Amino acid sequence: MTPVNVSSGNAVLVTGATHARELLSSQVPLFLCLKLLHQGVIQHNDKYQKLLAADKFMFIPIINVDGAALVEDHWKTDHKIINKRKNGNPDFLVQCGEEDAGVDLNRNYGVDWQAASQKNKTELCGDFWPGAEAFSEPESRAIRDYVGQHKHEIKFIINCHTSGNDFIWPFNGREPNDINDRAPGMLAVFQDIAKNAPFPDGVMKGNSYEVIGDKMGGDADDYMLATYGIPSVTAEMGFFGQYIDDWRCQSKAVCFEILRENTRWIEYIFTHLDDIGDKVLIH
Repeated sequence: MTPVNVSSGNAVLVTGATHARELLSSQVPLFLCLKLLHQGVIQHNDKYQKLLAADKFMFIPIINVDGAALVEDHWKTDHKIINKRKNGNPDFLVQCGEEDAGVDLNRNYGVDWQAASQKNKTELCGDFWPGAEAFSEPESRAIRDYVGQHKHEIKFIINCHTSGNDFIWPFNGREPNDINDRAPGMLAVFQDIAKNAPFPDGVMKGNSYEVIGDKMGGDADDYMLATYGIPSVTAEMGFFGQYIDDWRCQSKAVCFEILRENTRWIEYIFTHLDDIGDKVLIH
């Protein structure tokens, strides 16, 4: 076996399963990791050997560990994917039940965070409950601290989600988007990827208001760019029609097709990481 040099260069972070029910999102980081190792170390593919030698690749397949474990438990016992988006915070378990209790981790970061009313059960037990305060949850704090510890290495973050076929960049908590004021030069980075990377057909690109007509405070991507200066995106992978009840792939073949198609644009970022890194000004 030919050894692969260990990189001391720029890093990219890929995460999955911020939302428990988004099953394929945890498979994307694993698929990418295995592909890099298989192609670079086992197959001695020159392209992947160069990637591994030049840069670092960080993978966190499951952020929402407790929520994902609950989904898995119900699949084992009931053969059903429960509609569990939020984490395992038990504070409002009595009011909401285990499926609807918890905090939406992607509304819990400390930038443009917005409180919601505990007296309003629709908000409390809905998909987007932001928590009692910013960074109330151990998962969001852990990601915040991990990125903070590696902020001088990480040059790009990809947060994998399903579904909707969207490529969403900051800032999502304000309208109109003030990215040119808050992060000069970063819009050009995102627009280059949007224009030149080989995305699947029909992918919508922009911030959340441009893509889905909504703004959202407490967003992970917004926090990473605003706080650390690191470009970060949310990738909603796959069309709704490729899933059963929105969350489980129609088949293994469909799962693989979603993985294969989205790997292409992610690898564009991998191969251009040094160029992106030159534009990143760490805070």
